[in-house]
Amino acid sequence: MTDSSAKAVIEAALFAAGRTLSPRELADISGLSLQMAEEAARDLAQEYASRSSGIEIKSIGDGYSMQVRSMLAGRVLSFAPKEIEAPLIRTLAIIAYKQPIKQSELVQIRGNKSYEHVKELEKRGLINAVKHSRTKLLTTTPGFADYFGITSSNPEAVRKALLQNKKLVGVSPMYRTLALRLGLDYLVVNPYNPGEEDLSRLEEIDLLIIAPGYLERVREHYCGDLIEAGVRTLSQLKESAEQIVRAAESGDVEPLAAEVDRLLKRFRKRAQKARPIKPLTPMIEDIARDLRLDVQEGGLRAAPSSAQMEAEIQVPVHQPYDMDIVERIVERYEKILMDIDGVSSADAKPD
Repeated sequence: MTDSSAKAVIEAALFAAGRTLSPRELADISGLSLQMAEEAARDLAQEYASRSSGIEIKSIGDGYSMQVRSMLAGRVLSFAPKEIEAPLIRTLAIIAYKQPIKQSELVQIRGNKSYEHVKELEKRGLINAVKHSRTKLLTTTPGFADYFGITSSNPEAVRKALLQNKKLVGVSPMYRTLALRLGLDYLVVNPYNPGEEDLSRLEEIDLLIIAPGYLERVREHYCGDLIEAGVRTLSQLKESAEQIVRAAESGDVEPLAAEVDRLLKRFRKRAQKARPIKPLTPMIEDIARDLRLDVQEGGLRAAPSSAQMEAEIQVPVHQPYDMDIVERIVERYEKILMDIDGVSSADAKPD
């Protein structure tokens, strides 16, 4: 076999392997000596480096790998080989973006299916799961970097490679749990009355999520892309989450959307037997519409607890900013339905 033929064999082996090959493996497949096989691999690496190609041959550890050029790795992650199913890829992507990430935090984002995903990804050698108190701490492995063509297995290097061409999202404290649930790469910022640190963060982000009604104030400090995310109701939350994921070009809305659908089904079933209400503010009108409550002029009056209005139903609005975005809405729905039940029970008691 000529040297050029042997080099072609090494090139073909690197392409077919889909993993890092050691110098010994390259020597065995090509029939070259160990030294000549390494020289051939280095020559190939230089040839690929001189091309304007999306593929490169890199020295990884003690071996060589043919892989996607590192500057393009983040853009082609979604085209990972089909033997890794889409749900696993989504879970793996979140681990890669957020590492080190607690398994309990991953479950918040991806749901209980994460437990099986972690087992499978660990079995495939793509992640490490190390016991950490009552949960596990998850990180990617050198095998992950090898598989996706990333030159370093360092967590920060992996994250940077995968986040190339991804949008960094800025959220106010109220939207932090939404960003977490969606698996976004985010920074918490105060865009309404920003301090120096907030102004610096506003310069870093690519997309800003704000509450409706603050556009003019925010535009005094930020001129980039933004979304006014309505989250008064579960339906608004779902719509806003879908819009955010589309705009961010990352994240996963499916677990949140499924949870919202389940909650709406349960609440609307309870609301079918509820007495009519009379919303006293637009916010309560939105909630009543989402619950499909019967609205009548003579119904039970409902108002936000902060509005200081005379009403049989007082809906909480001043909730902690670190409260989960779904729990925040659920608490309001529960309060309305429980207050309706309470008034109905009181009216039913004999004198």
